[in-house]
Amino acid sequence: MKEIIRNRIYEFFITSSDFNGISLRNISEEFNIEYKDSIDIIKELVNEEIVSIQSSGNPHIIRIQHYPTDIQIKILEDAKKNIQTKRKIGSITIVSENTDYPICLYPSKKYLLENRDLEEFNNSKYTQQLSLGEPHLKPIFFEIEVLDRYFNDPRFDFNFEDYSGKISCKYDENNNPIVREEDQIFLNTFGLGADENGNRLAVVYLRYLKDLTSEHQVFWKSREKNGNCKMLEEYYQNTIEGDWTFSYSIFSGFLGELKCLNDLTELIFSKPLFRKTFENENRPKEFTFFFTPTLKNYNDFILLLDKMISENINKDFFEGKVELYILKDIENGMVERISKGTLQLFEEWLTSIFKVKGDDSLSDLFKILKKIRRERQNPAHRIDENVYDLKFVEKQKEMIKDAYHTFRNLRHIFQQHPHAKSFIVPEWLVNGKMEIY
Repeated sequence: MKEIIRNRIYEFFITSSDFNGISLRNISEEFNIEYKDSIDIIKELVNEEIVSIQSSGNPHIIRIQHYPTDIQIKILEDAKKNIQTKRKIGSITIVSENTDYPICLYPSKKYLLENRDLEEFNNSKYTQQLSLGEPHLKPIFFEIEVLDRYFNDPRFDFNFEDYSGKISCKYDENNNPIVREEDQIFLNTFGLGADENGNRLAVVYLRYLKDLTSEHQVFWKSREKNGNCKMLEEYYQNTIEGDWTFSYSIFSGFLGELKCLNDLTELIFSKPLFRKTFENENRPKEFTFFFTPTLKNYNDFILLLDKMISENINKDFFEGKVELYILKDIENGMVERISKGTLQLFEEWLTSIFKVKGDDSLSDLFKILKKIRRERQNPAHRIDENVYDLKFVEKQKEMIKDAYHTFRNLRHIFQQHPHAKSFIVPEWLVNGKMEIY
């Protein structure tokens, strides 16, 4: 009987759709064995390292780990106290047990390694790992550049915000994939991690890597990162512990402050300061940290940031508030009317209506905005060879941090206006923790 049960547990696992375990109660029912007697047989198989158990709210997958043998034996012994109840509702019989932690049975990793035929999985390395009993929520770390393949390819939907994202191939109007079969992938979730030096990594749970095609599993395998790697705490809390996290990326913080500024100016002056805001579906997918630290990616980010600031300022907002043009003398008594830049208009207007005694803080705020503008203009006037350098990560951090704090300070300034008393700043912007992931 022990051999029959061993074979049944193994057969159930290898034929299941998602590397699932068979219920402990099923064994006694299927083979017409007393429930407590079936547990004693399972205990022998556990001691012999042939079977492994899972006991949790969802024991139907190997979630996080295999438990030590002594713990498994204790769980099985305690399970003898579990009572099964049946009740009928019409023609339906509902069966339940008096436990919050049911038990499922699996072949042990040792038994799978000795007996599992991996030929069917070909080059699907991560599917192979699951087939050998590796935990579904085992985190696998990768060089952050692995994401560029999907981020830069318009045939893929690449969604990323703050510290997590997902990837899938796109479909046409007839719901047919627009990529070849080998590229028809779906990655339900990925998150952020870091190596021992603090460099960003991508992290994916093993169960989601199996949804990649063989070709893409080989690609991800080639970018795998070993060593002392850690998952971002926020991603762990959200995906493993099921808790909400109350921290936000500084990119989200900047967009929130921009929207507040726009809403405040519209409330106070009946006209918004910016032409558009970028929350929700309007958020550019590029408005995040870049995945490969190159000069091109840094320049592209600065270009986007400047477009969201100086090019986004609504010039009509300043009509009747300050002179919109500069008159420049030219030949023969003629003058040329030159439009002022948006940052110049903004600075002239704000410094004319808001005074800070003995403080250059307003001037400092505009210095930062002008610095972003200059940084954007530099690559426009020369051709540079693209280079890879980790310094661009720090440069980007500095720029977005400065932009965020500038907009936050500007929001505080406009909140002091008498007409802004009724304005309520979103709680997450006031008390939320802004992180540079």
